[in-house]
Amino acid sequence: MDNAAVFVLVVAIMSLTGISAIAQHKYYARAVKRLAREHDEPGHMLVTGRGKSRFRGAIVVLVLRTADEVIKAALVMEGASVLARFKPRPGWVGRSARDPLPGSSPCVAAAVAEARSRVPGRRVRPAPRGVSSRP
Repeated sequence: MDNAAVFVLVVAIMSLTGISAIAQHKYYARAVKRLAREHDEPGHMLVTGRGKSRFRGAIVVLVLRTADEVIKAALVMEGASVLARFKPRPGWVGRSARDPLPGSSPCVAAAVAEARSRVPGRRVRPAPRGVSSRP
C-alpha cells in the first residue's frame, strides 16, 4: 500500500468518526429536548450526569421533583460506541434519586450522583484532600 492510499484511508476513517460523533450529539439533544417537553411542569427539573470507566461510560437524564428528588422519568445510555442508545428506566420512576437504584452499574451510579450534584441549591461536599472528584 502506498502513501496516498494510506492517507485516503486515514482521512476516510477520520471523516466517518466525525460524522458519527455529530449524529450521536444530535441524538442526545433530541432525547433531552423530548424529555424536557414531555415533563415541562412546575416543581420538576431535568438534570443530566455522566459516569466514566476505562472502557465504557454512562449518561443519565433524569426528571426530578425539585422538593425531594423523586424521579419522574429516567433515560440511561451505556456503552462505548456511537451506536449506544438511551433506554428508559421505568423501574426508577417514583424512587428517590438519593437512594441506590436497581440495575445500576458503577458507571450509572456515578452518573446519577453527578446529575444530583447539578440540582440547583444543593450543596455538594468537597472531595477529601488528595482525592480527585473525577474518576
